[in-house]
Amino acid sequence: MGLSKASQDASRRKRTSVDIETPYDDLFPESAEPSVQFYLDAMRIYLGLCSGAVPMEDALKAVEILKRNPEFVAYPTNPTIIPINETFKNKVLENLKTLSKFNLLTRDSVRSAYTFAFLIEETPITQTDFDVLKVLAISPTISLVKASEALHMAPRTVARALERLRDRHFVRYSAILDYTAFNIQSAMLFFTLREDIDWSEVEQGFLEYRFTKSVLKTTMTDLGYASFMIPNRERNLTTFHESIRAISKTYFDYSSLHYQTGSGARSNLSLFKKGTWNLAGVVESPFEETVQDIDKLPVVLLCKGLQPGFGQTELVVGSEMQLNIRAPPSKISRSLSTYGWDIDARKVSQVIQKLNSHNLLLPYVAVYGLGLSSNFCFEIVCSDAWKDRILSTIVTFPWTMYYLSARGIIVWTSVPANHQVEYYQVFRALQQMSGVDVVQPIMTISQRGSRSTIDLTKNWEYNDGVWSIKPDEVDLRHCLPP
Repeated sequence: MGLSKASQDASRRKRTSVDIETPYDDLFPESAEPSVQFYLDAMRIYLGLCSGAVPMEDALKAVEILKRNPEFVAYPTNPTIIPINETFKNKVLENLKTLSKFNLLTRDSVRSAYTFAFLIEETPITQTDFDVLKVLAISPTISLVKASEALHMAPRTVARALERLRDRHFVRYSAILDYTAFNIQSAMLFFTLREDIDWSEVEQGFLEYRFTKSVLKTTMTDLGYASFMIPNRERNLTTFHESIRAISKTYFDYSSLHYQTGSGARSNLSLFKKGTWNLAGVVESPFEETVQDIDKLPVVLLCKGLQPGFGQTELVVGSEMQLNIRAPPSKISRSLSTYGWDIDARKVSQVIQKLNSHNLLLPYVAVYGLGLSSNFCFEIVCSDAWKDRILSTIVTFPWTMYYLSARGIIVWTSVPANHQVEYYQVFRALQQMSGVDVVQPIMTISQRGSRSTIDLTKNWEYNDGVWSIKPDEVDLRHCLPP
């Protein structure tokens, strides 16, 4: 297991390319462009796992090399967690043949070849699987025994349903973590570029900035966003804020910075009946002033600020829980070992209990493969009163994730294609409301993965609630031309 030496004159590629062998290596084109090689390597890792030629241990090491590539910030991907099946494998092989046949070796074309291979094909869900999903949507961490008792099913039946939900319908059991407990502030910048600005220049600056968690902009819209994780709020936030203000004057026609105060996610599976999504009734009269029953309101994990007694061990365990809130401590321990963390299963279990007792984790179920093919992201700048009204409406949508700040609320929602116009119009109507200042939509954008907190913080030292990061280091201007 080592770094590729295919390009002797490109030390950058050498640092960010994997060297593994698969039975399909003849199908892979050569490229000296690191961003192109990133997606080729991701496909190589997946095919290596599918063929059995690459052990999981080597695949995990290869993913660590992928993460060194700046492209990982733009499109975080981990081929080791994609279900291994013949359909996906054959799509990857066909797309590789297409790339070679037409000599398509741009970043966009190779990225499309990778991402399109794993588009979810809709599979009808059985009543048993759906019944299990409804219980998990309410209580994502419920034990197998308790779930089987609630459903009057055998534990083995529930376990098999969980496997099918994961493999056929891409259901994921995730969690939101309160980063402020570890003296890390999440921030999101929405922006539109000036006409004379080259997006690739700005994007590259964001990718090189060591505090960037995700960058998202499509050619379909002028609006984009970047998210950041800024350590030591009291010491560093002023410098970060000033740098955002400065680059905004140079690069953006519009910029809007949100500092996270809370977040949450919720699905409304009661709308899904006989394989079809019904339109949420609240669409007819959204954002009513009357507050709904408390049990129907979306749960919000509010940012509590620095918590004494929580250090890097709690942070890395919490970060792994975000990937799979149902993972047993032994699996989390093994996963953390790939990052160099030696935390045994017993310690992991203790940390999980500690995180839960301080309400620093909010579990949720991510539903992707049940016909929710249309995705929106909305930035809404509004008053606090309107945030509550918006939350009480979006809880009735099929699936929604929300990010709160002092400026307003950011919403990601997934809906069926035949209802996308109705849900879109609900949000656009907000622009006419008193107390709502801005409504900025990004079409076909769903909440997706990002750089993990473990990757972001692995070179930061942490002591007594303070990270070894000085204010000058968080100045984004260092990564962009003046």
